[in-house]
Amino acid sequence: MLYQSSKKVTGGKLIRVKIMADEYIHDIQISGDFFLHPEDAIMHVEQNLRNLHKDTTEDEITARIEAALNKEKGAFIGLTNEDLTQTIMEALRSEAAA
Repeated sequence: MLYQSSKKVTGGKLIRVKIMADEYIHDIQISGDFFLHPEDAIMHVEQNLRNLHKDTTEDEITARIEAALNKEKGAFIGLTNEDLTQTIMEALRSEAAA
C-alpha cells in the first residue's frame, strides 16, 4: 500500500513523504523544499528507514534518522528530525492509502 503525507513546518518549509508498506516499510521517498547537507544523505536516511515495522514508534524512527545523519555527517536545514518523524507517522497512520 502507498501511504503519503505532506506537512508545512515552522518556518514554512514543506516535507513530503511517500511510503510503500505492508507490515514493513519497503520503500520511502522524502522530498520537499528543505535543505540537507550533504544532499546525498537523504538516500541514507531513506535506506535506514526501510524494513521498519509499520507500527514502529516515533522514537525508533527518530533514532534511525539521527543514526543515518550522524554517519553521513548530515544535517537538515529548515526542519528538524522530529518534523520528519511526525510527517512519516502521519503518513503511516493515514487511512487514505492507495
